[in-house]
Amino acid sequence: MATVLVVDDEADIRELIRLNLELDGHEVIGAANGLEGLEYAVGEHPDVVVLDVMMPEMDGWETLAQMKASADPVIAHIPVIMLTARADDLDRIRGGIEGAIRYLTKPFSPSELRAEVAEALVGDPEPLKRRKAQTEALEKLARIESGATEPADRAARPHLTRLERAPDPEPAQRVTSQVGVDKVRSLSEKQRELLQTVGSTPTVSEAAERLQVSRSNVYASLRRIARKLDVRSVPELVTLARQGGIPING
Repeated sequence: MATVLVVDDEADIRELIRLNLELDGHEVIGAANGLEGLEYAVGEHPDVVVLDVMMPEMDGWETLAQMKASADPVIAHIPVIMLTARADDLDRIRGGIEGAIRYLTKPFSPSELRAEVAEALVGDPEPLKRRKAQTEALEKLARIESGATEPADRAARPHLTRLERAPDPEPAQRVTSQVGVDKVRSLSEKQRELLQTVGSTPTVSEAAERLQVSRSNVYASLRRIARKLDVRSVPELVTLARQGGIPING
């Protein structure tokens, strides 16, 4: 029926998924980490990817980001279903913003997994499904920011609020690294403007309003900037911008 790439560092999980998806006639390829998963995605062009988040070598977020940023539309348009033990609302929101079409949590129901894979293979093309998931994620994030909806796990809130709100950390938690001037010079004028705006506003939402662009565009641009500057994550990039760790005018 279809080729499904399962990227998970737990061999038992890969085997469980393989056995269940083969019941529906799918061919299942297993990868133990994100780097291996990217190699299979490029070499095999699977129809769907089931992608774990917490993995060695390269985690699921970076794997997802690299797939969706691929210049090859065949790779960029592969539907991705995130699979993880992290069940809080903000992780689900991040999955939608980053480009996954669905987000399943461990332990999962085999029938639910089979249904999600089947749904990923039919209906609208992946870009439309991705756009819908992203819109739903941003709407939910807006409700949480406004106080209309609380995250399912308040203790996990800093996972995304460092991106969206990024309060000034306590001195012991401050980021002490600084991006080199040469790397900053590689940024375009618009990217520098974006960093300056994000660094001077309390939330990414307010930065997006000031720049008159969507939050999803700001988030996508920050991902590209983070890769250019060799910063590990967007939250760390935002924190650096707000603490003066990026010499934008240098």
